[in-house]
Amino acid sequence: MTHIVRNATRVLRGVFIFRLFIAVFVIGVFAVRWSVRATPEAFEATPFVGLLMLPALATMFFLFLPGLEERMGRFYLPVALVMTILVFSLESGVAYIRPGVRILVTLPSGGGISLFWASTEMILFTLIPCVLAGAAYGLRGAVKAATLATVLHLLLGVVTWLYGVPLVGFLVLLPLRIAVLYVFPLITGYLADTWRQEHVALEKANRQLRGYAATVEHLATSRERVRLARDMHDTLAHSLSAVVVQLEAVNALQETDPAAARAQLDKVGWQARAGLDEARRAILNLRSAPVEELGLAGAIEQLVERFGQRNGLLTDWAVEGEPVPLLPVQANALYRTAEEALANVERHAEANRLAVRLSYTDGVTLCVQDDGQGFDPVTVDPARYGLVGIRERAALIDAQVTVDSAPNEGTTLTVHIAEPWED
Repeated sequence: MTHIVRNATRVLRGVFIFRLFIAVFVIGVFAVRWSVRATPEAFEATPFVGLLMLPALATMFFLFLPGLEERMGRFYLPVALVMTILVFSLESGVAYIRPGVRILVTLPSGGGISLFWASTEMILFTLIPCVLAGAAYGLRGAVKAATLATVLHLLLGVVTWLYGVPLVGFLVLLPLRIAVLYVFPLITGYLADTWRQEHVALEKANRQLRGYAATVEHLATSRERVRLARDMHDTLAHSLSAVVVQLEAVNALQETDPAAARAQLDKVGWQARAGLDEARRAILNLRSAPVEELGLAGAIEQLVERFGQRNGLLTDWAVEGEPVPLLPVQANALYRTAEEALANVERHAEANRLAVRLSYTDGVTLCVQDDGQGFDPVTVDPARYGLVGIRERAALIDAQVTVDSAPNEGTTLTVHIAEPWED
């Protein structure tokens, strides 16, 4: 809105600069008149020139006075538009009363320079501030400006009648003038209102999008914290708890059965090393960015290889179809889903074989299948198997999660993105 008002003010100033140029040209014509020995009858003046000069000069003073726009604020442009409409409407009326103000300079060759004051041209000048009012203030501004110009023209019609000028031509052209004064400003006002509504809707959508992005970021951070807490509980906390229990057993056995105490100490050392390895893996996962470095397929392949080496399972990794581009949030979500699924297999499945497939056929599909002990998805606690985190990640990327499992029949986890966003 501020930019439109500022530009409308600049346009008004430009119009009056153009009018000033015309005035300077006319003054030059007067100067030439005296230099070529023109007779006094060669120039025909009008008694309305002085009447028009005062409001025109006042409007120019108003438009170009430094600092006035800042002091008046939002009232500056409406006042400037009213003054401009008044000036051009007066000139239009005078141009009708005296349709040809003949500024003629007779040259020595017998020719001359003539300027004619046409009322049709002045109605177009009157149209300029009306259109600017529509652009700056919409339909309401266009209606007010056009109505003011119409009322002034009707008053000039009365003045024309008082001066004894025939009104036939004025009345014939009056409907056309009124139509011109209303149609173009109303079109401009309608377009300006439509643009403002779309701009407001776009701003609202941007605010909602920023809020949604902030919410997603907050939820992602919270979910990652929950995941870290769960991982620490399932790995490091379990290992430390086992170490504490075994140390208590060593303390109880060291006096009664030293051999059993030493064997228990060996178990404590093994448990402590396993907990240390788990802590290192967790730190490595936090610090690395495998998807950015290796791509989605390469990162999951590395994840499957390390899982097989660590657990001694037979692993089967496959990529199907031609890879399609994914947004970073989609690729990372699929990678973290695979990581979570493998962690669940390691902790709970007691499987001997693992198959992981990444398919780019009909969207993007990640499938993790094991031949472990399985579970009943209806009765089991979803939080224990990490299904909550997997479903939350899938929701962020518009993916569908399917879990197919039964006791002693293994588990198949499928995550499917039907329409990748960048596709």
